[in-house]
Amino acid sequence: ILPWKTSISVGYIYLRGLNLILSRNVNVPTCAASVNPNLCRPDANFGNISRYESSGNSYYNALVFSFDKRAGNWSSVRVSYTFSKAIDDAGNFFFFAPQNNFNLRDDRGLSDNDQRHRLTLSGTFNTPKAAGDSLLRRIYGDFQLSYIFTYASILPFNIQTGNDRNGDTNNNDRPLGVGRNTGRGFDFASLDLRLSRRLNFNERMNLELLVEGFNILNRANYSVPNNVFGTGTLPLAAFGRATAAFDSRQIQLGFKLNF
Repeated sequence: ILPWKTSISVGYIYLRGLNLILSRNVNVPTCAASVNPNLCRPDANFGNISRYESSGNSYYNALVFSFDKRAGNWSSVRVSYTFSKAIDDAGNFFFFAPQNNFNLRDDRGLSDNDQRHRLTLSGTFNTPKAAGDSLLRRIYGDFQLSYIFTYASILPFNIQTGNDRNGDTNNNDRPLGVGRNTGRGFDFASLDLRLSRRLNFNERMNLELLVEGFNILNRANYSVPNNVFGTGTLPLAAFGRATAAFDSRQIQLGFKLNF
């Protein structure tokens, strides 16, 4: 039996995406080794013909767990965890083009936003409201500390050679035998804190003073890795290294007048 104001929920989510938009070149040269591959296109009167078509598919399965203890005298807490897997063959951006324009199944793999684990822990700690003439209560009363901790496991990335390996005039090819989004990127973790104090002037007016910190532990959270493997059997020196990062620690002060 759960205590009062406490709840636990477990759920399963299944999403199926049909007819997702992607871009496919329907005038690919059939003789890439030719001196002039344009002469080997299905229609030699034109170059690349990018046709936007609704032929992509996606699948998402997730197990969702949450624990919620609503605000009591001193604290509240909420824990949310998601275990999931996302698969598609069309990518997450409008101009996605397959590696092989005549075999969409070749691009079936983990989605760009596939994230196996995601955990969020949030809540508040608060001191009782100041009341009466107690000096001690006036000193420590009406403080509130809020927190949000987020952890997200690594995202995949698409390993590419950096050249046009299959001769379709598009440099989006992967090394032989490498599936789409089989690279492993970086995880993410951040703790945000907010300390506030409310000063009551009367029943209708109060002033809230606050200090907020984002990524308070100053963790280096990298976002996008270099996905170019190169054309050799060994990767380039920069392959897999971070090319960008999320914000470092930030602290701000503020106030809010309520009336």
